Amino acid sequence: AAALFAAGCAGARSPAHPAGEGGAEKKLKVVTSFYPLYDFASKIGGDRADVTNLVPAGVDSHDWSPRLQDVRRISEADLFVYLGAGYEGWVDEFLDALDPGGAPKTVEASRGADLIRLSGGDAHRHDGGGGPGHGHGPGNGHDPDRGESGNTGGRGDGHGRDAGRDFPVTDPHVWLSPKQALVLADNIRRAFVEADPDHREIYERNHGLLAGRLAELDAKARQMADNAAKKTFIVSHASFGYLARDYGLTQIGVMGLSPDAEPTAGWLREVREEAGRLGIRYLLFEELVSPRVAETLAESLGIETLVLNPLEGLTEEQLEAGEDYFSVMERNLTTLAVALE
Repeated sequence: AAALFAAGCAGARSPAHPAGEGGAEKKLKVVTSFYPLYDFASKIGGDRADVTNLVPAGVDSHDWSPRLQDVRRISEADLFVYLGAGYEGWVDEFLDALDPGGAPKTVEASRGADLIRLSGGDAHRHDGGGGPGHGHGPGNGHDPDRGESGNTGGRGDGHGRDAGRDFPVTDPHVWLSPKQALVLADNIRRAFVEADPDHREIYERNHGLLAGRLAELDAKARQMADNAAKKTFIVSHASFGYLARDYGLTQIGVMGLSPDAEPTAGWLREVREEAGRLGIRYLLFEELVSPRVAETLAESLGIETLVLNPLEGLTEEQLEAGEDYFSVMERNLTTLAVALE
């Protein structure tokens, strides 16, 4: 990987000034690491930016790593927007390979967000990151009523894992809370203005529109949670810890932070018991997860299935249909409202 990044960064040019010389203005060249950042950057940049997303449509960004052409694409951009919080397992090594005086400018979009951070045994517990229901749950320190933001088996898998050790672990799924998404959008706005100050007014205006829509989504999420008869939901992959914490809900994650983690028989038994105690009727599973896997899990828990989209990427069909962060998140809130009836 180090050789790949070194080779990709070797030919990086100096940053192109977006206000091109010779009269013709050049668009700001922006590369983003995955879909939510792409959507926010596209909305803030408008027609002043040429925004490229690294992860192809329909590909799970958990499993994606950059190829040489991707590294070169980043290196030739004016601005590279990545999430941080341990989400992109490859990004630190890439940043280390960049020439500090060359391209691109970089922005860690999650900087300043209120991150859920677990350490030691907390990452083995099924913890909602400070949400409701603090206390001791049934058996082995597990507390299903507190939700799940850690790895079932303590595996980092490049997901919020500190370099060289398993803990502490950060839940990186910060974009799934509209409240935290406002922080991401503001960091991207600031980066656009710094990279291209001549068009500050455009970026500020576009960001204002985006922030207004996020504030409306935040209000809808709060109303959904406030009106919910239940306050706990069960998910296959514990992606929704920020949504749960920020709106007074609790998630129980069957497979932890990593979508590839295998739940133990003991943990499945605890989740089934908790579902029965709380009257939970649905397992919420990811759009890119095999329905057969989800149905098998739901059958083992004695409940039905509904789909939530963790927004790590959209399919070609969704993009062609004009779907975006907001349409998917509003559908997620509608689904959650059903699950919490």
